[in-house]
Amino acid sequence: MLEVKHLSKSFDQLQVLQDVSLHVSRGDVTAIIGPSGGGKTTLLRCINFLEKADKGQLVFEGKTYDLESITRKDMAAIRLKTGFVFQSFNLFSNKTAIQNVMEGLVIARHMPKDAAREISMRALDQVGLRDRADHYPSQLSGGQQQRVAIARAVATSPEIIYFDEPTSALDPELIGEVLAVMRELAQSGMTMLVVTHEMRFARDVSTRTIFMENGSIVEQGDSRQLFSEPREQRTRDFLRTISAER
Repeated sequence: MLEVKHLSKSFDQLQVLQDVSLHVSRGDVTAIIGPSGGGKTTLLRCINFLEKADKGQLVFEGKTYDLESITRKDMAAIRLKTGFVFQSFNLFSNKTAIQNVMEGLVIARHMPKDAAREISMRALDQVGLRDRADHYPSQLSGGQQQRVAIARAVATSPEIIYFDEPTSALDPELIGEVLAVMRELAQSGMTMLVVTHEMRFARDVSTRTIFMENGSIVEQGDSRQLFSEPREQRTRDFLRTISAER
């Protein structure tokens, strides 16, 4: 349902992404791993038009778009079918949990407030926060705030959700509750593209894993195979280092 072809991106003279190509099938949970500064977040941001790619193509639900010249209308149409979960939650501090979830439904999709509230409450229930619906972000833990952000993405019934290191801003004891919600989404068949440093999630939950370094894809394939028998020496070195650190 999603394919990226030959995507490249530079910031001034710094080449951040170099000829990146990947595909995500419906129902896939694809993890993107690799050292910091490898271009993982920039890749997600280009796919969701938070950054403009220098060149490349995006194939979404069978239609091909040129990332260098895609129109605002096409960007908006694709975004209506996708969700994005940021590292730092990106919640409105002056709105309650349910108001944060409702915002995209009411503003972007022009949904009546009563219908938006009903959908948003179901999404909060799905992430275990129904009883926190009327709490403000300042009254929630970091893990709870990220779960509200996931509920906000889920509420729009997206075709795919992008996760940009969703646990990186959390204290260690709060990471598990967010990963548990993501596991449940994966089991429900949600298509997900996840930039993560959580190797256990990538190995045990994702169906495919992509290893990136220096703006390029070094290796990609079935997650169990990549973690147990990586083809590339650089992948083996990275996984060995991560394992030793933990």
